[in-house]
Amino acid sequence: MNTARHGTILIILLLLLGSTGCGSKPEPDTGFTATDDLQLLLDRVTRTLSGVRSTATAEEALPVLEMISEEFDILIDRLPNLSEAGRERMADTAARAMPGLRDNARRINNSNGIDLLGPMMNQLVGQLSRML
Repeated sequence: MNTARHGTILIILLLLLGSTGCGSKPEPDTGFTATDDLQLLLDRVTRTLSGVRSTATAEEALPVLEMISEEFDILIDRLPNLSEAGRERMADTAARAMPGLRDNARRINNSNGIDLLGPMMNQLVGQLSRML
């Protein structure tokens, strides 16, 4: 009788622990992937650069591009934790974006007044190439 009671208690405890995840909270499924994050960042680069026409607007864009660069670093740090399929999607997205980013970097480096963004653009190109 005592053994049956202990067995029942053990089963109940196991069921409770299994349903609660042993006290750990699962990560919420936001539906966003690292590839989505990369695409959003690339879109921000495009939007930011589209407004750059003068030294003043280049100076305004610089902190935004610096923030994007920091977020690129976070994505690069996440790469080893992605599945093989996730890394392949990141590489595909980076490869598709690379020609446009390089063109923007070249345009900025060759434009008087906004060339102060050149080093940051070169850094973004370098970071994107690390995602290939």
